[in-house]
Amino acid sequence: MHRHMWLGALAAVSLTGCQTGTNSETREAAFDFGGVYDDTYAGEIDRTVIPRRADGPPNVVLIIADDLGWPYLGFLGDENVITPNMDIIGNGGALFELGHSTSNHCRPTLQSLITGLYPVQYETRANAIAASTMQSTPLPEGVDTDFERNILLRQYETSAIEQFETLPRRLSEAGYVSHQSGKWWEQSYAHGGFTHGMTETWEWSDAADLGDRWFFTFMGGRGNEIGRSTMEPVESFIREHADQPFFLWYGPALPHTPLNAPDRFWKYYEARDDLSESAKLYYANIAWFDWGVGKVLDTLREERLLDNTLIVYVNDNGWEQAGDVEYADNHITLANGGPRGKGSFFETGFRTPIIFYWQGKITAMRDTETLASAIDIMPTILDYVGLDASGDMPGYSLRPAIDGQALGGAREYFIGRMTQHRAGTDFRGQPSDATDDHMGAALGGYYRRDHDWHFVWLPESGETALYDLNADPGQLTDVTAANIDKVEAFKADIQAWRDLYESPAP
Repeated sequence: MHRHMWLGALAAVSLTGCQTGTNSETREAAFDFGGVYDDTYAGEIDRTVIPRRADGPPNVVLIIADDLGWPYLGFLGDENVITPNMDIIGNGGALFELGHSTSNHCRPTLQSLITGLYPVQYETRANAIAASTMQSTPLPEGVDTDFERNILLRQYETSAIEQFETLPRRLSEAGYVSHQSGKWWEQSYAHGGFTHGMTETWEWSDAADLGDRWFFTFMGGRGNEIGRSTMEPVESFIREHADQPFFLWYGPALPHTPLNAPDRFWKYYEARDDLSESAKLYYANIAWFDWGVGKVLDTLREERLLDNTLIVYVNDNGWEQAGDVEYADNHITLANGGPRGKGSFFETGFRTPIIFYWQGKITAMRDTETLASAIDIMPTILDYVGLDASGDMPGYSLRPAIDGQALGGAREYFIGRMTQHRAGTDFRGQPSDATDDHMGAALGGYYRRDHDWHFVWLPESGETALYDLNADPGQLTDVTAANIDKVEAFKADIQAWRDLYESPAP
């Protein structure tokens, strides 16, 4: 039966059914199917879009996941997670698979993203600014104890970013407005040069009054509502500034703990008896993160901005949560992932996909050779905007690689400094009860990672660990004893890096 004949017959049956046993004056009119069913299907809809801004520099959206480890995204091949929005970016953009954050926990990596500097460069200068301010400024009334002095020093250190060249400040040179949402440890968004934002400033007295709860103000305050309880500030910012170039820092505290995704995400995993409880909780939070990314994409799409928006993705540090491994019975591993995830000295503590997505402008590709770092993101963004990177930035633009060209002077290895180690294990991943604080403990070390080897060195104790990434990608076996020559060469590389970047601030 032809489609329209079938619809007409169905309407007639419906009308007859309404008449049976009813008074014709009181019966309801038959439902009119007109407009509900027609011959148009999604592929025939005209989706021609006239871009909001046909020319000029691109809008820039920096998406920063919090504790989203490798490889828990659909486009990376994980079959448990549900990430349709991130898959659009990952499958459609320039994906650098050998990406690294600059730290095994969040704040130092965020400092790299906002300034283009290694964390040690940032920390050295910020500490010097804070110490100078402390010495040259009279103590405020009420600062009497060592605790209060330390909090005041932290206030000066977190506001030191006002004296740094930041990505929002550089972009303002090209007429950009900017918005901060999500994690932000440096007090007010304005301190970082953003014109708009969610995180407010605080004073030493606020921290003293809040006690332990001050930590949540320190990590971003109301900024951390984004993606969890609201998307409105971001959506409003995009709509209100659609006719001018803008920069959006979107850094929701997801899939970061608490692992408390709403039921609309938990339902995907509730009946999965092949997954551990901690995996279900973590994967549901990833779906929650992906939903927020989708809201950003939808708003850009609605405002006709996708054709002139560069979207960049990175996560702040690693995580470890295999589907069949249970961490729910241990608060330390539940809060930090497995022994080789967040806060660890293993490669999985740092690895992240780095993605550049620009609809119609960047050709989808997967780069499995370039050692791309979080310090490369700011120079790359500036390159696309048409601004030069400053000379003290240690990273470089990845645009040549995105365009299919060779990177001049590309790095041969990553080197990073580590200042904090996760609780529950030692730096080799073995059980340790050195601290029961899920935030971990101070522990200094360095890592060097190239295509074949991951090397860890703790200069203070002289301990080392070396892993053959080709034969042992899980980094389970230390092969230091069989590779003494490599160990000494890798130490020399690290020491040269230290001499270059750990010198005192001018």
